[in-house]
Amino acid sequence: MKLPPHRPGEVLARLRSPLTKSDDSLCIVERFELPGQRGRGDLVRIQLPAGESTEHAIERLSQDQRLEYVTSNDLRKVAQSNDPQASQLWGLSKIGLDQAWQRTTGSREGAPIAVLDTGAQLDHPDLVANLWRNPGEIPGNGIDDDGNGVIDDVHGYDACLQTGDPSDDYGHGTHCAGTIGAVGNNGEGVVGVNWQTRLMPVKMMSKGEGTVADTIRALAYATKMGARITSNSYAGGYNEAERDAFASSPLLHICAAGNEGNDNDVSQYYPQDKPLGYPANYDLPNIIAVAATNERDRLASFSNYGQHNVDLAAPGVSILSTVPGSGYETKSGTSMATPHVAGVAGLILSLYPEASNEQIKTRLLANVDTLPGLRDKVATGGRLNAAAALREDDQAPAAPDLQVSQDGYHLHLQMQVADQDAYRYHVRNGNYQSSGPVTPELVVPAQVGANQVEVRIEDRVGNLGPARLVAIESGLQEVPLQWESDGLWGQLPDGRWTDSPQGPYANRANSSLTSQWFKTESAGQLRLQVQHRLEASSDYVYLEAQAKGGQTWTKLEEFTSYRENQSHQLELPAGEWRLRFRLVSDSSGVDDGFVMQPPSLVYKPS
Repeated sequence: MKLPPHRPGEVLARLRSPLTKSDDSLCIVERFELPGQRGRGDLVRIQLPAGESTEHAIERLSQDQRLEYVTSNDLRKVAQSNDPQASQLWGLSKIGLDQAWQRTTGSREGAPIAVLDTGAQLDHPDLVANLWRNPGEIPGNGIDDDGNGVIDDVHGYDACLQTGDPSDDYGHGTHCAGTIGAVGNNGEGVVGVNWQTRLMPVKMMSKGEGTVADTIRALAYATKMGARITSNSYAGGYNEAERDAFASSPLLHICAAGNEGNDNDVSQYYPQDKPLGYPANYDLPNIIAVAATNERDRLASFSNYGQHNVDLAAPGVSILSTVPGSGYETKSGTSMATPHVAGVAGLILSLYPEASNEQIKTRLLANVDTLPGLRDKVATGGRLNAAAALREDDQAPAAPDLQVSQDGYHLHLQMQVADQDAYRYHVRNGNYQSSGPVTPELVVPAQVGANQVEVRIEDRVGNLGPARLVAIESGLQEVPLQWESDGLWGQLPDGRWTDSPQGPYANRANSSLTSQWFKTESAGQLRLQVQHRLEASSDYVYLEAQAKGGQTWTKLEEFTSYRENQSHQLELPAGEWRLRFRLVSDSSGVDDGFVMQPPSLVYKPS
């Protein structure tokens, strides 16, 4: 098993449930405080016995039934690409800040913007007035006055050393902070997107490098101390513990797409099944992924991109900003693009302090300047536009005209939307939910029995219009299914089925989960609804069918890698049948295996 660069001697793990006080066989040295745990066990850092390799420890601990998963404590590095070209503040004018500043230049009264990076120069003359000040801390008394676990965290936190001094030892964080909020109209150096704001430096990289554990501590601190937005200019490989931390966070996270020149939709795997470009690449609603553009509004040569996984672009080449030593330098990278977007998110909050994460995200993504050079490169096809993102609009769009018809397992929605400012639809039908760009026709799955389709329209500033409801009887019937394991498959406490309930499956596995026999009286269509995940890209789970009295199984579908939320159409004639899911693994490695919600089978009589 090849691992990404990581800190040896320790691993990160998620407990399935709290451990008893007498159970000290795991050397837990840290428990991370994360919001929204939803009944899950703690996320912890475990110290390994002296001399044990991380690879061996992961293999050993993955067999421990007390642990949901185990992962290495991967390294995180700044996402920076230097460019010696001299330039001034071209990026600020490019995104329309001259016009945006007519409405607001920011505020020192609202929630802080947390800069998760290498820290900041705390006495930089162009930053000091805009630094967040912890109201519960008395400077320099060596006491944790506010009881948050950190001594003298007056202006922020060093998550690497776990102290209250986030001073910058690398320069990257000071540069990013200056783009977000260098003081405006002070006759000093440069100006940030926000003339006035509250910058919270949270140091999670020392000398340009940190670990996932440092990132998790930084997220927890920013959340606890009241930040609403984080700026994240660093990157690395996929890490489940880091994804857990971002998924549980109530904050909005602006993240650099990375500087490898990769397509993040199909990025190279490094190493094995661990693509670069994270945390930007996590498919989470509270993350915005940012690419970099140059002065000619073209994608920067170094910038990662992705029509699905990267949201928008912002200026990121030869960006002039603050650096340690009370000076100023130009730097390039998606690191430099990210704080432009985080800064505009701060301006939005200064005007609309009650805006939700979803509304801020909509304002940022729905109001870009679409550019030919970004078409098919980022999801919005555009570059950040601050002025458009701040526009005032308190008029919600009207409900759409809606007609619904059925074709087999699908409902066809014909929509007419009058509002010219309509941005996207939100549709709900039973447990099914979806959203996307407004379109005249939409196809959604039909549900068993009575269906009540609800559609709402959202405009470009996040106003959500009233619902339009249409009822239709689908005629679909559910076929009851019971499942039997071969002894290797089992159910997790939350009811999901898995081929490896005791931990990673074995090499050369061949195990199965089989349904009891079911019968269809007449010809018709069958649809198997199943949500599933398979971690390993080199192993497979096969969905197979067998007719009553037959001796062979017919393969209907195969699953591998990170495919999720699938619904599969089955072509089975009338008769008596059974289905099975069968895991087949190779001999080169093991993983957590195939996990799925209990499948349901829906029948449409002809």
